[in-house]
Amino acid sequence: MASKALASPLIRHVAKRGYAQAAPAVRKDSRIQATVLPNKTFVAALDNGSPVTRVTVVFRAGSRYEPQTELGITHVLRTAAGLTTKNASVFMIARKLAQIGATVSASGDREFVYYTLEATQDNLPEALEYLNNIVSNQEFRPWELSDITPRQRYEIAALPPQVRAIDLLHKAAYRRGLGNSLFISPKRIGKVSSESLQHYASTTLTPGRCAVAVIGDSQDKATLVAQKLQLPTSGDAQGEASTYYGGELRKEIGGDLAHLAIAVQGAPAGSPQSLALAVAAKALGNGPVTKWGADNSPLAKAVGNIGPFAAAGFNVSYSDTGLFGVVLSVPKDEANVATKAVVKLIKSPTLSAEAIQAGKNQLKLQILSEAETGTSLAESIAAQGLYTGNVKSPADLAKDVDNISNSDVSQVLANAAKSKISIGAAGNLAFVPYVDEL
Repeated sequence: MASKALASPLIRHVAKRGYAQAAPAVRKDSRIQATVLPNKTFVAALDNGSPVTRVTVVFRAGSRYEPQTELGITHVLRTAAGLTTKNASVFMIARKLAQIGATVSASGDREFVYYTLEATQDNLPEALEYLNNIVSNQEFRPWELSDITPRQRYEIAALPPQVRAIDLLHKAAYRRGLGNSLFISPKRIGKVSSESLQHYASTTLTPGRCAVAVIGDSQDKATLVAQKLQLPTSGDAQGEASTYYGGELRKEIGGDLAHLAIAVQGAPAGSPQSLALAVAAKALGNGPVTKWGADNSPLAKAVGNIGPFAAAGFNVSYSDTGLFGVVLSVPKDEANVATKAVVKLIKSPTLSAEAIQAGKNQLKLQILSEAETGTSLAESIAAQGLYTGNVKSPADLAKDVDNISNSDVSQVLANAAKSKISIGAAGNLAFVPYVDEL
C-alpha cells in the first residue's frame, strides 16, 4: 500500500502526482451533497465529472486517541493497511489493485486516519470491494506485522527535522492527547501486538466515528460504500480532553542548523477564529514567492539580515483547539537572535492591511488549488464532516476568507498572543534560548 506518513502535518491534503492527465470538464451545476446515515456515518459526494473517482473513508482514530500504554499504535495501523484480511491475502490485494489500475493509500494526523482509493469509473466496483476489505476486515497477523517494521524504521529515519520540531511542539503544548506523536518511538517498533492493534481498531474504526467522501460520483455511491462497510458497532475509544499547557522540548541531533517550531494556542477547526488565524499565518510569511527570490514578508523583516534562513507562519486546528506560530530553520550561531525576533513578533503581532490582504489572497489560492486534486478534496470534505457535521465547498471557503476583516485578524492575533509560548526544537541547539529566557 502507498503511504503518506511523511507528508507534512502542518497543511493537510497536499499531494503531488507523478502523472499528467487532461483536465476534465467540471460540471458547473455540481454541488457537494452530504447526509448522516442512521448509524451516524457521515457521507458526502461531489459528482464533478472526473474520469477518476476518489473514495476516502475517514475515522476519528488519530494519535490523540492512543492509550498512554500503546503510544505509536496509529503509526502501525497506517503501515498495516493492505495486509492480509479475513477475505483476501496481501498478495491478492496488491495484485488485483494493480491489475485494475487502482491505488489505496493510508495516512493520518492527530485527529483522523484516512483510507483513500483512486480508480477509474469502469473499475470502481471491483476496487471498492478491496477498499472494503482493507478498511473493514483487517486481521493484523503477527508475522505480517513483523514484516513492516523496516518500513516504520525508514519512515522515522527519513523525517525532516522541521517535522520533528513540530512533533515536539505538540508534546510540549499538550503533553498527552494531542501531544501524542504521529510516529512510533524507535524503542517500540515491533512491540505493538496484534491483539492491541485489533482492539484499537475495533474501538475506533466504528460507524459513529466514520465519514465517507466520494469525488467523481454520486451521493448514492457514497451511501452504498458506507453501508457495505463491515464495521464493529461495539466499543468507542474516548480521547483525552485537550489542555494547553505551554512549554518546550528539545532534541539535539547535531548539524549546522537549528530547527524550531514556535507557537501559541490557536482556535478549533471550523471556527471563524481559525480561518482568521490561517489568514494571519499566510500574512506573516511563507517564504519567497519567486524561486531564488527575496523574502519580503513581515516575518523575514522581523528576523532581519542574519544570513540564510527559512521561516514560515502556520496555523493548525483540531476539534477543540489549535496552534498558531512559526517554523524556523536558521544557522546555529544565529539561533538566539532569530528565535527572540520570532517570539517578539508572535507576542506583539502587527500586520499591515497590505500584509493581511496578501495573506487572504495566498490562502484562497491554496484552498482552490488543493481542490483541484481530487484526493485532497475528498479528504478535506470527510474531515469537515467529522469536525463540524457539515461541508463547505472550496468556493464557499474562499468567500469566507474574503469576508474576514482586518479587525478580525487583529483581534484573534491579540487573543492568541495572551497564551504561553510553546517551543519544539531539533538540530544543533547550542545557541537556542530556553523558553524562560524569552
